Amino acid sequence: MCFTAFVLMIFYECYWIKYFRSERTLKNQYSSFAGFPVAGATLQVIAVLLLGLYSMNLVVIVSGGILGIGHIGLHLMHYKEIIGTE
Repeated sequence: MCFTAFVLMIFYECYWIKYFRSERTLKNQYSSFAGFPVAGATLQVIAVLLLGLYSMNLVVIVSGGILGIGHIGLHLMHYKEIIGTE
């Protein structure tokens, strides 16, 4: 699990490299990467949850869940708004 979390964070960094090499539009910011939808929100949340499970730390798991609900939810909402305006 720890290695998977590390790989997800590498993907997260690659996502930002891809974003900064793009036109930097909102559509680019909310794009998917490596098969993960709204990668800017999902990759680090999954990594935090995996690290919480690996360490058996309930506080980190619950915090990751709350982060995921808020962060991924907002990103999906913004993504749907952007897609709807095009």
